[in-house]
Amino acid sequence: MYFPIGWPKVLQNVGADNQIIKQIVSNRDKILFAALTDDCITVWFCKPTVPIVYHKRSTESLQRLGTNVGVEWKPDSSMLCISTSEGHLILYNVEAMSEQTAYQQYDPPTASLRRDSAELFVKEVIPSLKITLLKEVLVWDGHITRMCCISGTEILVCTTRAHLLRYRWDGTQNRDYCLDLGRIPFSINQQVSKAEPILEDNTHVNDIEYSPLVCGFGITLNDGRAAYLTAPNLKFDPNAVQGIWAQGIDDATCARVNHKFRLIAIGRRNSQVDVFTIDEATGGLELSHTMVLSSKDFPGDPGPVKCMRWTADGRAVAVSWERGGISVWSTFGALLACSLAWDYGLSHDRDTVNPLVVTSLEWATEGYQLWMVKVEPDSSTNLIQLDFIKSPLSVNPCMSNQRHLYLQADDKLYVNLEDNLTKRTKISIIDSTADAYQGENGIDQSNLEYENSTNYREFVDDNECRKQWIVLPLPATYIATNWPLRYSAIDEAGVNMCVAGRTGLAHYNTTARRWKLFGNEAQEKDFVVTGGMLWWRDYIVIGCYSILDGHDEIRFYARDARLDNKFAKIVRVQAQVFVLDMLDDQLVVFGADALVTIYELTCIDNTGNIELRCVQAVDVSALSHPACVVSAALCRLQAPHAKLRAHNLTQHLQRHPDSLVINASGKLMMVQREEYDIDEDNNPAYSCLPATVLASCVESVWSCGTTSASATQLSRALWLWCGSLGARVWLPLLPRDASRHPDSGRHTFMAKRIMLPFHLNIYPLSKFVTSLFILIK
Repeated sequence: MYFPIGWPKVLQNVGADNQIIKQIVSNRDKILFAALTDDCITVWFCKPTVPIVYHKRSTESLQRLGTNVGVEWKPDSSMLCISTSEGHLILYNVEAMSEQTAYQQYDPPTASLRRDSAELFVKEVIPSLKITLLKEVLVWDGHITRMCCISGTEILVCTTRAHLLRYRWDGTQNRDYCLDLGRIPFSINQQVSKAEPILEDNTHVNDIEYSPLVCGFGITLNDGRAAYLTAPNLKFDPNAVQGIWAQGIDDATCARVNHKFRLIAIGRRNSQVDVFTIDEATGGLELSHTMVLSSKDFPGDPGPVKCMRWTADGRAVAVSWERGGISVWSTFGALLACSLAWDYGLSHDRDTVNPLVVTSLEWATEGYQLWMVKVEPDSSTNLIQLDFIKSPLSVNPCMSNQRHLYLQADDKLYVNLEDNLTKRTKISIIDSTADAYQGENGIDQSNLEYENSTNYREFVDDNECRKQWIVLPLPATYIATNWPLRYSAIDEAGVNMCVAGRTGLAHYNTTARRWKLFGNEAQEKDFVVTGGMLWWRDYIVIGCYSILDGHDEIRFYARDARLDNKFAKIVRVQAQVFVLDMLDDQLVVFGADALVTIYELTCIDNTGNIELRCVQAVDVSALSHPACVVSAALCRLQAPHAKLRAHNLTQHLQRHPDSLVINASGKLMMVQREEYDIDEDNNPAYSCLPATVLASCVESVWSCGTTSASATQLSRALWLWCGSLGARVWLPLLPRDASRHPDSGRHTFMAKRIMLPFHLNIYPLSKFVTSLFILIK
């Protein structure tokens, strides 16, 4: 879902030009970046891309403690920890000196050179930081190989003596919870009674990453093995920690954990990346898929995997190799981009040297930039940036219901509407056999060898129109203080679009070609969109957090009214909203309390007066952790029939309740709903059947909400994209004779559907009509 755009930007080095940048590490918010060299550290700001602070160690400190090896941020960005070659930890405080921005802009005295437009004024507050030494800690345990921040209070330090030491951010060691690889039992899964510790000498951890959602660490050892360290709770008592081997791995180089999809990626020396998932039955590591370049993508060997980084949303991973080249893959192994196939011109011979050798990389906020440390031919290093655009499905899965295709960048939208994608522009070719044409051009018809009576007239499709994107820049007055773009939505007609950045929102009308912003800037800064956004009729629906009131809300803003809270419908909810979705007039809300709440919406007037009725609340805490739920939506999968209910006075066509489809960590589950009672207001009450797993390794889901009695089989199909495993469609079979099978129970429903896989060499981003994909690679 991530695609590179433009050429990489080279950043100017701070300090001496011959310094070798060893590592680039971002803070938790992906806004600040620490670039580490042997003797100094530089902190960069994301946008505008400028250095904030530069700190160089003294010669005496280098001789006493050794050169810099690695760096880690504290989660609140208030501290930095640097490990040295002589086994020391250096803790630094990172403090904001004042509220004043680090960079001031001044206009020159010449009137013609002064700024006139709003986009030339940088309104982003660039913090002025100060780095001060807090403490130097000697680690009496050999050399430090890797550091890993595990909480806001502790950092894990791996040493060459096979120890995993836990240090507090004040420099003291938490001795009771330090780990020793020689005392941790390792096995192939958690059900095997026989488990043995690592008895080989000189075996230690060379890469590690922690994730509370997988309840453990992904590690690689210096002998090439890889494992998963877990414990019954997040305290990680040394007596309760258990190691699970990644089977078939003996050449591991690095490990990275995908938090949302609960995956552990292992980079190998054979240039492949093996991705493992945790088997819920046995607790072992099960191979999910392998990311490997085909001969079509690159016929050679790029070398061992050097480093990997997942995006913050877990939708893509960037991989670099030691011999050069980078690639970007989707969650389940679809290749999105590969620099080995790029055209570098005639000045580079890729058979001898690769022009893009990357030793360290890191994603910026929202995944719009990839920061990389590039090694030049003269062994010097540079910081480079590569911009990306992404599909809105990565953060706002409810947009899968739209038939329009659009991508979002950090400050603009790339739109391709359905009319443009499905239009067949026909161009007539001049009929040279026509009498009028031959007479005008003096052609002797007697010399023609074919029959003139037949007038040939052909039509061709103009496919170039499908490649023309509408680039919609966000208004400078909004994005200047709310960068980057986080959520976006488009209505069914493709006329209205809405966007949300760091705070507030704005919407655009393609007919009027005008943006509508909040008139009161204080209201724009008072809420943050957290759970997606969508269009319902003439309303913008968002799940947000009110900074002013300190609680979570669902808000409805009318399209035609002013953007003002007094014209909005505000509904307070109990927990943070993670996912929104809509089917007809049914709003699906999934929150941090693991409840899927279904509301029925009724529009009373056009001034923001909307009535919400809670139809059902489904607790899905037993299925997944709330942070691992990718999407939750209602899907119309069962065929409607025209029997009238005796107690239904409105005499609507009876249909089965819409099924709830949930994608949790790539596992697609369906929860069927049944009507079991009627309340006093004649509203039906629903119950849920046990969840059924439909597919695994699912990245995106598309469905059709049509209820027409003449709908085709494809209208009730469920379309799935599963990365390297290709696409799947869950189709209903032809209905059986009703006289032979009058009862259409839930088992009959499942028996009447079939899952058909088919392979694709392109990445699907949208579905339109009922039988065609819009595909982009």
